[in-house]
Amino acid sequence: MSLSKVVDAIRRHKRFLISAHIDPEGDAVGSQLAIASLLRRMGKKVVMIDEDPPPASCMFLPQVKSITLYKDLKGKGAGKFDCAVIVDCPTLERIGRVKELITEDKTVINIDHHVSNDMFGDVNWVDPKAAAVGEMIFELSKKLKLELARDEAETIYSAILIDTGSFRYSNTTAKTHMIAAELIRKRLDMNAIYEHLFELRSFQSTYLLGLVLSGIKKSKDGKIVWVWLTRRMLKKSGASFDEAENFIGLPRSVRGCKAALFFKETEKRGIFKVSLRGKKDVDVNKIASKFGGGGHARAAGCTIKAASPNQAEKMILREVSKAV
Repeated sequence: MSLSKVVDAIRRHKRFLISAHIDPEGDAVGSQLAIASLLRRMGKKVVMIDEDPPPASCMFLPQVKSITLYKDLKGKGAGKFDCAVIVDCPTLERIGRVKELITEDKTVINIDHHVSNDMFGDVNWVDPKAAAVGEMIFELSKKLKLELARDEAETIYSAILIDTGSFRYSNTTAKTHMIAAELIRKRLDMNAIYEHLFELRSFQSTYLLGLVLSGIKKSKDGKIVWVWLTRRMLKKSGASFDEAENFIGLPRSVRGCKAALFFKETEKRGIFKVSLRGKKDVDVNKIASKFGGGGHARAAGCTIKAASPNQAEKMILREVSKAV
């Protein structure tokens, strides 16, 4: 469906739930905040509810503390909405327990750019060519004829910055730069935004990075590079899970690497999360989809069940090796 269908659905409804995927990153958080602000300016009632908290790198964003976690709801009016807007999420299951709030009488608007999106909404606006959902929210503001406020421009710019790797990834287009130019005219502090998203980290996070990199591995031909984040590392460093958000970029940067993997041991025994990054002809979305995950051709993720970290590693590497 088109952007026009999204606009029509927004104008028909008065109360909105806005949510994004579990373990949200900058694009999910920034897009969520921007669309919430736009809807409030239209006189709509809005509540943002997520399964997991925003990463530490996003805590500088305007209104980020207005996002409510599902575990903190305590039944306080959580169901008082008639339309749910889900951003940056390929499947409804990826919003976690927030899905339980969306009953059959609610309209669901699905705004996403993942090629693996399963069109779960009543209204679906999915654009795999968009570098970030932030780009799509920018287009939405134009269609709604709403001049972006500075705070909205900041959240959209941050969303785009994260999903393009600060305009370094192959998904960056001329359109991306034109949108960024218009956002920058809102007198954004680009240096401060970049520092928060990519540079500033706690001592604990820096220590954790050292622990993760100390165990870096590669395949015999050097085309696959991977690292692990274990519960033991988290305990030793004192860092939180979300502080490892951008670690995947380091194995990806190894010369000769065609596919980079970041394995994460979760609090649930036998459950492992895997982030995948591919270069050139390596489609990691196809690999992730074999394990019930998905994403983009060059960036994807999945969650797998395995008896041990060693087994989880072998399961993923078997498929990655075929692709490489």
